[in-house]
Amino acid sequence: MPYSQAVELLLARHATPAKYLAEPAPQGEHLDLILQAAMSAPDHGGLQPWRFLLVRGAALAHLGELFAESLHRRQPEASFEQLERERDKPTRSPLLILLIFNPQASANVPEWEQMMSLGAAAEHMQLMAQALGYGSVWLSGQRCADSWLTHQLGLEENERLYGYLAMGTPSTDCTGKVRGNPWDVVREWAG
Repeated sequence: MPYSQAVELLLARHATPAKYLAEPAPQGEHLDLILQAAMSAPDHGGLQPWRFLLVRGAALAHLGELFAESLHRRQPEASFEQLERERDKPTRSPLLILLIFNPQASANVPEWEQMMSLGAAAEHMQLMAQALGYGSVWLSGQRCADSWLTHQLGLEENERLYGYLAMGTPSTDCTGKVRGNPWDVVREWAG
């Protein structure tokens, strides 16, 4: 990718709300490139403290049932409408990539640094998706901390669900987000 295209991609990075993500979802070579991009994330010690679960097709509706049950377990007073909204969330886009944090024992790489590696891997996937013409958004919520739900998803005891990327083809233009001035949050330390 020429320098100018790389700069443009980074500066134009944006989320596409899940309700605007339609078929086709990334698949085949495009999905492989998105997953390869994750593997290029900074990973001190080569620990690969993360893994991913792909959810698509009929599995999206099944995940919606699990989301609704998770909400009901956490909030028994949740209304029918709240449960339906929760049930609908996974089906708003044609592909979900669940982000699973799997910290590794290391004397040299603290857990927080491993968590940042997962964040970088997720961002790399989003950038690659955007470069290929797809949209994505990183979602999470209280459901990610629900041990019942993570057990249903097959996570190990030490693993945590840190959210999921919803991906698909944008059905509307979501570019043009107003960015802040970086110098508002930058100071120079002179010692």
